[in-house]
Amino acid sequence: MTNLETTTSLCDEGMLICCKGRLDANHTGQLQDLMDQLLREGHYTMIMDFSGLEYLSSAGIRLLVSQYKTLKQVNGSFQLRAVSEPVEQILKLVGMSELLTAKAPRSKKTAPDSNPENSLQKFDYKFNLSALDSKTAMQACLFGQPELLQDSAFKSEHAIQIEAKERQFALGLGAIGDSYENCKNRFGEFIMMDGNLAYLPGDGSKKPDYMINSGDFRASLTALYGLRFEGDFSALLRFESENKNAGLGLSQLIESIEELTGHKEFLVLSIAEINALVGLALNQSPVDHKNIFGFPEVRESLNFTTEPAYNRMLSVNLGICSRRPDSELQRFTRPLCPGSDWHSHFHTAVFPYIPLKKTDIDLHETLHSLFDSGALQSILHLACDSREITGLGESQFIHGFCWLAPVESFQFNS
Repeated sequence: MTNLETTTSLCDEGMLICCKGRLDANHTGQLQDLMDQLLREGHYTMIMDFSGLEYLSSAGIRLLVSQYKTLKQVNGSFQLRAVSEPVEQILKLVGMSELLTAKAPRSKKTAPDSNPENSLQKFDYKFNLSALDSKTAMQACLFGQPELLQDSAFKSEHAIQIEAKERQFALGLGAIGDSYENCKNRFGEFIMMDGNLAYLPGDGSKKPDYMINSGDFRASLTALYGLRFEGDFSALLRFESENKNAGLGLSQLIESIEELTGHKEFLVLSIAEINALVGLALNQSPVDHKNIFGFPEVRESLNFTTEPAYNRMLSVNLGICSRRPDSELQRFTRPLCPGSDWHSHFHTAVFPYIPLKKTDIDLHETLHSLFDSGALQSILHLACDSREITGLGESQFIHGFCWLAPVESFQFNS
């Protein structure tokens, strides 16, 4: 046999993948795609049956080791249950037999949550909420004058320096640099999360830039306005659907969070696989009274998603949601969608898809790993495109996690 045949079936331990034929450089891509798809569908325990495999090349071994490491990183498991004689000989010669054929320890099954208030079935999705050991409440601060954006009227006196710190989260308009003059032609959307910061320069490059804390180095930026939060998240929400074609709208996610927590005003940081993103970003810095929102200039000065974007990639979304914003908070937020009682302000960072841990996921570790990968693709301000006929609607997500913290009050610094 000169090709590779694969079949899959569920067994008591996990997903069983049977392979027949040859696993060489010509066919590793086929098996890679299959295993990646199974990971996306939530199968984190994979058992390989190679009893029908006639040949295994170095390319095939490299794939197996890569999948072993990937599954281990997300608390999954990978095992070769049965191998043909020629494959067993190859694995022994390269010293991989014991590693790849060792039986994975049986995972402890978690008892169903006895508190029905911690789970919710809605919009064809299942939501599970768990409390976190939060040490300090989330403190919120609004700074700057967002209304100056309309006329591109920001000047040097409106700029402040912000340092990225652990347990601090922020979004708004800014640029990496130490002064207004240094940044004036590059101001754009930024997002700051737990010692990691990124922004999309408003200089037409459409290429995001980022900095992360390392050792004694502390990343910082010059900001024009924004919302800054410091403290700990109090709850973790996981959402997923058995429907492979499902997509959860941002407004549906917010509605579900309210139903589960009762929060009317909260900060949310989510890491989720993308079904579609809808949003915009500045392509020109809002200074010196530039006419960036006039027609036809707006076509060049703003980047719009002309179609739902970044399908099957990974997003890190940071936003504030309020159902009762006071006059100050209203200046920094917009209605979530037409007719909604919710006001919000969301920025998102886009990365290539990677599988996430199903359990014991750590926010600090996950964020640092994503930014440290150097694979940041874009920064967007999420928006609802409610135009008749041609409107794209709102951003939608496939599955993911949300870290939540209620916000009781805001400090305002002009």
